[in-house]
Amino acid sequence: MNAFAMLMGLGLACISHPFGALREPTDEGAARRAIEAHYATGADPKTVLESSELYADDAVLEFPQGGERIRGKANIIAFRTAYPAKVDFDMRRTVGTGALWVNEGVIRYDGAKPTHFVGIMEFRGDKVARETIYFGEPWTPPAWRSQWVELIQSECR
Repeated sequence: MNAFAMLMGLGLACISHPFGALREPTDEGAARRAIEAHYATGADPKTVLESSELYADDAVLEFPQGGERIRGKANIIAFRTAYPAKVDFDMRRTVGTGALWVNEGVIRYDGAKPTHFVGIMEFRGDKVARETIYFGEPWTPPAWRSQWVELIQSECR
């Protein structure tokens, strides 16, 4: 029995197969360019179609904190086209290799308070088969741990 089957037997059915998107080789240069283009154009409702080119037709987009899953490129495009706020991205970094890429950045809705995000993209060939995005609001660090931490100075806080 493989590890995935063992996890399923333990009742952890919400975990996606860790190698599900890794069947086909991914051109890393093309993946990086597609991700950069996605975030460069994704904030403008007029360019949702263009920024969604990186998704496979059967792509899945998940927001675990809201318990939401959007299935299919057409639904991802419809969701992003109907989005009621102006969205701006400040990308911090993109790292990855092969079929697995992680994007870190800051998102602002209608120019309001910045929210940090991490997006995990799983490619199948040259298209994203699954994307999972996590969001976290900034906080003021508590004084009790100041002796161990270094404050990060960022214009995105």
